[in-house]
Amino acid sequence: MNENTYVAIITELANQLASKSINEAEFKARLTESQKLVAQLAQEVESYRSVLESDKDLKDLFEEIKNKNEVNKQWITKYSLNHTMQ
Repeated sequence: MNENTYVAIITELANQLASKSINEAEFKARLTESQKLVAQLAQEVESYRSVLESDKDLKDLFEEIKNKNEVNKQWITKYSLNHTMQ
């Protein structure tokens, strides 16, 4: 191989390394953002749980509404499937 080939190889490797470094940095930044969001959401969910656990009537109402929503979702899914098959 001549010197030009070596320079081309080294240049290509440097470009690939730079690209991989940028991709890794972006991945790490997105991962950090996602981890912060997960922690924030977990804290919020725990706050809701704490409130529900402190008030039985509120918890019962929550469960009732949650069950109604689940039934509605099932009905909508079945309705949608029936109409797409026709």
